[in-house]
Amino acid sequence: MPYHPDTHDWRLDERQFARSLALARLMRAYFRPIYSGFDALRSTQGMLLVANHGLFGHELPLLQLGVQEAAGRSLRSFSDHVLFIVPPVRDVLMGMGVCEGTPAVAHRLLTRGEIAYTCPGGAREALAPVRDRYKLYWDGRYGFVRSAIRAGAAIVPLAMIGIDETYRQVLDADAVRATLPGKAIARLLGEKYVMPLYLGVGPLPLPQRLHFLAGTPIAVPDDPAAADDEALVRTLHAVARRETERLIAQGLAAREERRRMAQPGAAMALDELTRWLAG
Repeated sequence: MPYHPDTHDWRLDERQFARSLALARLMRAYFRPIYSGFDALRSTQGMLLVANHGLFGHELPLLQLGVQEAAGRSLRSFSDHVLFIVPPVRDVLMGMGVCEGTPAVAHRLLTRGEIAYTCPGGAREALAPVRDRYKLYWDGRYGFVRSAIRAGAAIVPLAMIGIDETYRQVLDADAVRATLPGKAIARLLGEKYVMPLYLGVGPLPLPQRLHFLAGTPIAVPDDPAAADDEALVRTLHAVARRETERLIAQGLAAREERRRMAQPGAAMALDELTRWLAG
């Protein structure tokens, strides 16, 4: 049967997902993740985590590991349809528990009682200029609220700190858009997919410590028809956005405090070097 996101079953391949968790355990020493508030994820109900968007999605295995260890649940995630066009890439993403992000796919997962993760800001937020680090591009992005209401799934705000510094942005998207390759990408895929130019440890990300902060789940009405109530949708969207921004501010403040209190040594030197490289 030909692939179509809305008719695909999206059952998790447990064997391949175990490999993703094994990769995350190897990544732990590099990114030294901190998890806060993950006890809130101990539920058997469908839950939708909404977060600020990081670069390239390399935080996903570590986020999945944190959810697995704290709540014993397999975290799924949603991604842009562009990444699912090429079958080999699609197969790799599916093995990691990633799904193509459509309302039908979200409904299938959440009504099955799964826990899923999405970044409402999309590519625009992920590829934002340095001056907009940790800024949420959620204006008009109400789909996640409607999906949560229709499935009866709580919305969980999530902040990811450090993810915006895993690469140094050498040229922003506007500068790249003016080049011949940038113009070609804009014509082929669309303006939002023109990427800034990044520098890491070669192609690898910088060893930036990551801090994941989960907030209190936001309950949704026990009535799928409430997804058509525009005022309610906007209210829940505002609550989710405000709580995510609060967690981002909390995480950034905690990072500065850790840096202030850090004792001289190799770990502090690595943090300072990574901070300088990331700009």
